[in-house]
Amino acid sequence: MNIQWYPGHMTKAKRAMKEDIKLIDLIIELVDARVPLSSRNPDIDVLGAGKARIVLLNKSDLADERCNSAWESYFVAKGCHVVK
Repeated sequence: MNIQWYPGHMTKAKRAMKEDIKLIDLIIELVDARVPLSSRNPDIDVLGAGKARIVLLNKSDLADERCNSAWESYFVAKGCHVVK
């Protein structure tokens, strides 16, 4: 039995993002400051290549400030602006 782990609604959303991203100049990505990599969609990196980006670290008040600073440095090194 072949199990498809990537649901159809995600494929449809990715297709829509691919079309819509051509029309925008800035990507604002909202991630959970407690688990920033797990709460991201990795497809955004590929689809948004060459676009300006702001990463919003949501719930940063619930995360350790040292970790927030480390994640801020991580995203800045990738060329993103970061707001906590």
